[in-house]
Amino acid sequence: MKKRTAATVLWFFTGWFVGAFVAFAAGLSPLFAPIIGVAAAAFVAGDPRHMIWTSRRPVSRGTAMLPSTQRLHTA
Repeated sequence: MKKRTAATVLWFFTGWFVGAFVAFAAGLSPLFAPIIGVAAAAFVAGDPRHMIWTSRRPVSRGTAMLPSTQRLHTA
């Protein structure tokens, strides 16, 4: 969870920076920058297609698979 939070913060600032550059270059309102930052952070945090963050596998409540205790004896 810490990696997802850190990535969200970094993508927010990256989106803000890119949004500010695009707003400056295109002559748009400076309010464009934080909107792009929030959108980028929300996309990374939410990960709607599960391409960035894999979902956790459920923990089995049954018995664990233990390695075999039998050893091969060589003659």
